[in-house]
Amino acid sequence: MQPESSESASRRAYRELRQAILERRLPANRKVTEVGLAEDLGISRTPIREAIKRLLLEGLLERRKGQGLWCVVPDADEVREIFELRLRLESYAAAKAAERAKPAQVEALVASARRMNELTQVAVDSEALIASIDRENARFHSLIAEATQSQRLMHLIRATVDLALVTRTFRQFTTDQRRRSAQHHLEIAAAIAARKPHWAERMMQVHILSAEDTMDSIPSADVPADDRLSQTNYDD
Repeated sequence: MQPESSESASRRAYRELRQAILERRLPANRKVTEVGLAEDLGISRTPIREAIKRLLLEGLLERRKGQGLWCVVPDADEVREIFELRLRLESYAAAKAAERAKPAQVEALVASARRMNELTQVAVDSEALIASIDRENARFHSLIAEATQSQRLMHLIRATVDLALVTRTFRQFTTDQRRRSAQHHLEIAAAIAARKPHWAERMMQVHILSAEDTMDSIPSADVPADDRLSQTNYDD
């Protein structure tokens, strides 16, 4: 058997670390190390280091001054606050996009909504499929922010939207919930294309409230100890 390439090892390290954080198999707000993570996953430190770089950019890990590397997952209060901010900012953005979007931006929004709808119609779930839906969702919301033609609003949204939380939300969706989310995208895109600010704003509110309701329905209990990664290596 040929040894695992550096590239594939890096991808595996990123995928497994990210999933462990999102599924809360790594404890939130606790220090972790490259050595401990490498031992837990049975992967060398070089691909772990590459995975950590990506997760730092996504906000799932953070380096605290003088304290090292920490796993970060928002608690219930932070989740509610994030959704409240998204509700206000992104609904306003949808209305402004309906007023200001350029024709090419409208076309891109409609195309993105249709792509996501097509992806959610695939009958068999897979990691690759969910990742594709996740990327299309992020693209759609980013296009709306750009279509506002407001740099200030774009910066506010980017500073507020927790990409890790958005991804975690999508991973909790059932097939029907993902399809409903895709339908929301179609409605929002249609409202923006029709230059109907009030319609676009209301549909974005429905979209975000629906996602928040899904998160609220997820049990908040910790993952059982047997399902966690080994905790003995975190601080080594």
